[in-house]
Amino acid sequence: MTRAYEEIIDFIAGGTSPDAVAAFRPSDGARQRVADLIESKKTSSLSADEADELSHYLEVEHIMRLAKARARQHLP
Repeated sequence: MTRAYEEIIDFIAGGTSPDAVAAFRPSDGARQRVADLIESKKTSSLSADEADELSHYLEVEHIMRLAKARARQHLP
């Protein structure tokens, strides 16, 4: 299974523009995976790998929010 945050990393690594950064949205599959991890964290417990995956996703997602804000400053 591809970890949800790898999609964001692939997007950045592929090169991009301010327009593309501002418009980026994770796939439905990635969003569902993160929602599942969050739900599992609330209702039961996560394995160490799942907790690590969620933590990494949240860190990368925070960076993407900052990048989107910065990209919007470069748009006309």
